[in-house]
Amino acid sequence: MLSNNYSNRLFGRTRGRSKKKIDLKKYHETVAKYQFKNCDKKKNYILDIGTGYGETSIFLANRFLDKVVISCEKYIDGNIILLKNIEKNKIKNIRLHNGNVCDVLDSIERECFDLVWIFFPDPWPKNRHAKRRLITSNFLIKLHNTLKESSEIYIATDSTIYVRFILNSIYNCKDYFAWLNQSEMNLHIKDYFDIETKYYKKAINSQRKPSLFILRKL
Repeated sequence: MLSNNYSNRLFGRTRGRSKKKIDLKKYHETVAKYQFKNCDKKKNYILDIGTGYGETSIFLANRFLDKVVISCEKYIDGNIILLKNIEKNKIKNIRLHNGNVCDVLDSIERECFDLVWIFFPDPWPKNRHAKRRLITSNFLIKLHNTLKESSEIYIATDSTIYVRFILNSIYNCKDYFAWLNQSEMNLHIKDYFDIETKYYKKAINSQRKPSLFILRKL
């Protein structure tokens, strides 16, 4: 079962700027139906971190029907959209964690994940907020402990500041991961996947080309 003790604080909004009211009781009841509880040894898992409006989780669930996608997102408005799409399309292989991904990682005592996706994490561009960034060498090592042999991590960002930060984190973890696309990190995400999330479109509309990092567990 998941621990209530957070390994790291959660930063940022849990609700959108819209003043639209939501029924939180109904929301939590729906989340409970799809709540991630623990890893079943008989199943294969994908971890989708910071899913926003759920586009990546839906994409992964449809692409990997033989795996369970664990969608980790604290943003309630995004989770509502994800839950609506799960029920509308009768998707059976998504489980949700409405909170800190470290709760999930701390609850796992074995190598569990075949794949991890982290698309457009908040870059926290101001220097005083740098400690809030998710992708650090310590976090990558934490992920490493839950990955199966030769499993991969996909990280996408459109922030040049975060790119430099991620590069430093990868260098510090060079004994843990192989950087598979080191010579091709500036290829367009759509050179790899036919997916357009809200944050991807926002980057393109702002003429920012997202970078994609592909790491494989050593």
